[in-house]
Amino acid sequence: MARLPQISRDDLPSEGHSAWDSIVRSRGAVGGPFQVLMRVPPLAERVADVGTYLRFQGGLIPVERELAILTVARYVGSRFEWVAHRAVAEREGARTDAIEAIRTLGDVASLTERERLIVHTVRAILRDHTLDERDYGAAIAGFGEAGLVEMVGLIGFYVQIGLTLTVFQVEPPMDGPPPF
Repeated sequence: MARLPQISRDDLPSEGHSAWDSIVRSRGAVGGPFQVLMRVPPLAERVADVGTYLRFQGGLIPVERELAILTVARYVGSRFEWVAHRAVAEREGARTDAIEAIRTLGDVASLTERERLIVHTVRAILRDHTLDERDYGAAIAGFGEAGLVEMVGLIGFYVQIGLTLTVFQVEPPMDGPPPF
């Protein structure tokens, strides 16, 4: 059970209504991390704007973006983020082997070269908070400068979302055992 109760638009002061309405327009509802973030409506609105850019307007290839998000979700232990983005990753064409390697924190040797680059880069950034020269060179060669900048932004964004979900114990609706 989540640590904070669900809130509605009516629970907010009037100055929070525009943030609520903006999130509903962009996402259809105020759910998941936004139920928590709406305790600070200006923050929720700005976080939603960054998320909208990264997910729907950014330059990363959708399946690659989703593999990166899953890697972050697994690293921070956010089951909500995992369940939500696993479905998106599958729709975008992510291979089951790649998803399972991420879920189990497994070896990436059997993944495609591109999948290995994504998972290894994200894991290295999360683990070391930087990239060594070899990994940086591989990431620049694979993603380009703008792509790596966006990848780092995506990682940071989903760490924020994942921690919001885990600290406030927001769990996904699940039909079966938890993913991890």
